[in-house]
Amino acid sequence: MTKYILTSLICFTALIGYSQDKIKVVSSASIFQDMAKNIGGDKIISESIVPIGGDPHTYTPKPSDVELVSNADLILINGLTFEGWITELIENSGTKAKVVLITEGVEPITSQKYHNASDPHAWMDASNGVKYVYNISAGLAAVDPENALFYADNGAKYNSEIKNAHNYIKKQIATIPVEQRVLITSHDAFQYYGRAYDITLNAIMGISTESEAQSKDVKRVVNAIKTSKIPAVFIESTINPKMLQQIARDTGVKIGGELYADSIGDKDSEAPTYIKMLTHNTDVIVNALTGSSIESTKIDHDDTSNNTWIYIALGAVMILSLLLILFKMNK
Repeated sequence: MTKYILTSLICFTALIGYSQDKIKVVSSASIFQDMAKNIGGDKIISESIVPIGGDPHTYTPKPSDVELVSNADLILINGLTFEGWITELIENSGTKAKVVLITEGVEPITSQKYHNASDPHAWMDASNGVKYVYNISAGLAAVDPENALFYADNGAKYNSEIKNAHNYIKKQIATIPVEQRVLITSHDAFQYYGRAYDITLNAIMGISTESEAQSKDVKRVVNAIKTSKIPAVFIESTINPKMLQQIARDTGVKIGGELYADSIGDKDSEAPTYIKMLTHNTDVIVNALTGSSIESTKIDHDDTSNNTWIYIALGAVMILSLLLILFKMNK
């Protein structure tokens, strides 16, 4: 028994030491966490401040985030007005981590509505994803020079996969008839995607989900649907779908499926990684806009669930009303 306990303690101590040797990489969002994981492999611990499914535009840091950032060796941020809360979080944490702007070298799309503002969703163009990978690899090499070749090699292999995804997306989008190549979403997260893959964008909200949709925005989207005879619109995984659902009802178009923009999906979703996020989005868009198939979404399930509860509630009210009438009649 004593021998068993000693062996267990040695193994446990070794595991702690192994974990402590790893580089702690903290990303602002899950997309970049996944990128870092692919490049850093077993040399790093890759974590995200904003959890999967969270909205980085409107995220409010928690006390645990301060500790997370404080203990980091490397912090990866997107910039371009994506995570406006992160500078204060980093300053308050007192961290000594190296901070890397992973959009370095990206040609930003500037906002036509707000002065000195840029569209932050550069990763939606896979060719920009290659630049993200280069910047992350360089950041890892800077804090862990002993493994620089390891990060460079992994980065090159990962970029090969991203380039394959880029070519796949181009070929797939090209199968959509030009007149139907219009993508309508909740917020304006697909401009880089549109520019790279030749598809027109139209969104209810602006580049940040903090912006409020106005009646003129709804009218603009409705007019686009009618003018271009668009067969489907698309909800997003991190945004309340109700407004787009109402537009779909009013115009008679289908909800074409759920897209991922500001977050990857969980491990059981169709988009658990950055690359799968891009290819899944593409498949959903192509299938819906060409009319080959419409993907089931959370709206379909939510509606069924909500209707069931409505019917149960109405039935309960009717039974109670009938019992009340019978009670009064027997008095």
